[in-house]
Amino acid sequence: MGELRKHAHLSEEELSEFREIFNLVDLDKGGTISKEELRQLMTTLGLKPTQEELNAMVDEIDQDGNGEIDFDEFVTVMSRKVSTSYTPSQVKAAFKVFERDCPSGFVSMAALEQALTTYGSETLSVSDAQELLSQIEPDENGMVNYIEFVNMMTSS
Repeated sequence: MGELRKHAHLSEEELSEFREIFNLVDLDKGGTISKEELRQLMTTLGLKPTQEELNAMVDEIDQDGNGEIDFDEFVTVMSRKVSTSYTPSQVKAAFKVFERDCPSGFVSMAALEQALTTYGSETLSVSDAQELLSQIEPDENGMVNYIEFVNMMTSS
């Protein structure tokens, strides 16, 4: 019942559902979700995250810095309200994950499309992602400038 007090904004049923999902992902029943367990979940869902992407995901969720996701951290993320406005620092952090081998300050349109259709609490369909990205004009190499991307994502 301590969990219910900690997450008072959730019903007992919602908390129970989150516990069930958490237990399915926590394959070794160690009480935390490791990067490897997260990788296995994503692979099962047809995704192929890189080690860098896994690190970035766990770093965002892992509040106590132990490198794994405990139940409270999991519930915090799962119960977040979807935000349609992003701060420049949030966009920059997401942008950095997908920069990879691109010149500094740029990301490829393909990587942005992958991010929009793969990550976040509400992923976009490919057509919705393409519609959103059509508002950005890439350079001749198919790269998007960080400043333009931030301006688009943070404008109301």
